Amino acid sequence: MLESDASSGPSLHRQAIHTLLARARYARDEIESLYMSLARIAAQAHALKDVEAVELASQIMIALPVSSRSKNVARYYQACCVKRKGDFEAARKRLDRLLDEDLDPRSRSLALLTKGGTYLDSGQIDEALPFYVEAGRMARDCELAALVQSFRQIAIIKGMHGDHHEAISDLESLVPTVSRIFGSKSIHGRLTYCEVLNSYAVELGEVGRVEQALSVVSTIAPFASIYPEFSETIAQLQRKLPTRKRSVVVIHSSTKLEPEPQADPDSDSAKRHSLPLACVTREGEWRFTNNRALRPASVRFTVFPTITVLNPARAPTKPRAP
Repeated sequence: MLESDASSGPSLHRQAIHTLLARARYARDEIESLYMSLARIAAQAHALKDVEAVELASQIMIALPVSSRSKNVARYYQACCVKRKGDFEAARKRLDRLLDEDLDPRSRSLALLTKGGTYLDSGQIDEALPFYVEAGRMARDCELAALVQSFRQIAIIKGMHGDHHEAISDLESLVPTVSRIFGSKSIHGRLTYCEVLNSYAVELGEVGRVEQALSVVSTIAPFASIYPEFSETIAQLQRKLPTRKRSVVVIHSSTKLEPEPQADPDSDSAKRHSLPLACVTREGEWRFTNNRALRPASVRFTVFPTITVLNPARAPTKPRAP
């Protein structure tokens, strides 16, 4: 090395080191930014039930050079994907390993909610309840959406046990809170609002308040393409609507011929018998539907020897036509 190069060597080395550190810091910032973007995509895809997108985003997040604690978010979404595929036992094992880690309260509450969901979806209702209670306790001061979901799931379990009125009371108390969540820009918060209303409508239908339930669930009908259970709720409520009966005028042939008394040809009775059958039938129907004063129920209005007009509303003892 020349003498001039030797004298300037230390400064060049320090400059090279500083350049590498600056590049590493810039790369680390880029990696963290990429990780946060992928986490937001995974959260939105999870809310929209896009399992493939959640799997892809979580795999990239785990491959990035980030801390193990940061990778726990990706592991949570991978467990959610396994649960969505119906493998509840494998999902619980992943969540158990995740809960053994040093999680923040928000992540722990979400993991507990998901683990409770694995039991609820597999029909183990009573086993799911403790996880929802613990998730609500963890989310009390850090995650409003998780807190609402825990109370919603507890209300659903009450309804499954037949305590529909208590479930309705619990869900009604959540409506002001979820209304604030719906005003946020988070798709997860808005879908939480819709899920609460759907559960509320289901419980209203169970106690016979069908019309009110349909009014509630109609506000979330636009989200039915994402959550098919909303359409199922609407269909079930429509089947529960009472059928409305209509009044009819029964006209049938008389089995007994009654001789008619002789009358003056110029009298009103003779003129009436000379009218066509259709006109007399329309007159009798008009009198019945307009609540005009009719003769006593025991009297039959003889139109023709073989046709009799009955008023079913004034003859309750006689069987009505099907």
